Amino acid sequence: MPDTNFDIVIVGGGPGGYVAAIRASQLGMKTALVEREHLGGICLNWGCIPTKALLRASEIHHMLYNLDEFGLSAKDVSFDIGKIVKRSRNVAKQLNQGVAHLLKKNKVTVFDGVGALSGAGSVAVTDKEGKTQDIKATNIILATGARARTLPGLEPDGKRIWTYREAMVPEEMPKSLLVVGSGAIGMEFASFYSDSWCRGHNRRGHGPHFTR
Repeated sequence: MPDTNFDIVIVGGGPGGYVAAIRASQLGMKTALVEREHLGGICLNWGCIPTKALLRASEIHHMLYNLDEFGLSAKDVSFDIGKIVKRSRNVAKQLNQGVAHLLKKNKVTVFDGVGALSGAGSVAVTDKEGKTQDIKATNIILATGARARTLPGLEPDGKRIWTYREAMVPEEMPKSLLVVGSGAIGMEFASFYSDSWCRGHNRRGHGPHFTR
């Protein structure tokens, strides 16, 4: 049973939380970090890092269709969306494990579960089995990050209306796609799906579009 008394507790294991935890420990503080899902946060697991892996595959796919510009040629060019997604998830998994290693190396105690303030200097952590324990700390940092915004009338159902999570792991390429949001991740999804879809279907003008 891990100790439950610390100098500082950080709720959230994203780029803000895990970096704060490592630095606090390096400064001599007894440190704990609470994360409900994946160390590294949205960016590392479901955002900018795995989308870069998708974009890399899209870039190679694009180049294969333009080999003639380099004096090269290739026949029967195709793509496997399942393998592309698997590679992207493996990239995220490898970096996630790297964060876990850094936290262990810097002697940060990690609690897997949902954290909630439960009083002065206290954080209640509920694990996946529903068991709750209180962690005491002189200092508490909340680094819980952001969530996908739900728009009225466009509630995600995982089928016709996606969040970034469904867009990251498609089972097949959609026949058409509208991306709502022109932030970094939205534009990366638009770029990936546009290039992959148009090349795969050998036509333009009927693939993904995005709007602010």
